[in-house]
Amino acid sequence: MNRPDPTIEPAPLKLEVAVTKLPQNGMPVRFEASADERAALADLLGILSVEKLEADLTVRRWKRDGVEVDGRFKAEVTQACVVTTDPVREKMDERVEVIFVPEGSRLSRIAPQDDGELHLDPEGADIPETFTGDRIDLGAYLTEIVGLALDPYPRSEGVEFEEIDTDPEPDGGRVSPFAALSQFKTPK
Repeated sequence: MNRPDPTIEPAPLKLEVAVTKLPQNGMPVRFEASADERAALADLLGILSVEKLEADLTVRRWKRDGVEVDGRFKAEVTQACVVTTDPVREKMDERVEVIFVPEGSRLSRIAPQDDGELHLDPEGADIPETFTGDRIDLGAYLTEIVGLALDPYPRSEGVEFEEIDTDPEPDGGRVSPFAALSQFKTPK
């Protein structure tokens, strides 16, 4: 299924948080998407519908000028089965953990090792996201993580792919897909 890139189009969810004067214990943020926001999100993600989307988050200071957001989001979505195109419902309950730092902050860059290469630990913490000004758009971030949490190959229960043999001569032996390249040999 070919889905649009949610980072290019404007995010259908609007949830801006001012981060200049956060309480010491953090600020709770409760979000529930409206019907219009859910419809726009479904359209952006190329799915049939988003029946529910809510998030319970805490926004707090992180280090000197960063912001930490943690909590959970829950969603109920419907996608088309990749085999039958029947509607397939999916429930999501995902943890949200992200660090935001101001654009240009040293904390947003990966320090190269002695060998000049950048080494990323796939199991390690993510690189902080950046923001500009005194507000963070958590709606854009929620849009992105909902898209990432979608099942890329939703299937109706009990449905399996059937293997179809497209070989015109099934008794002629298996032909390599690279056999046609032998015609393009250049003389030496």
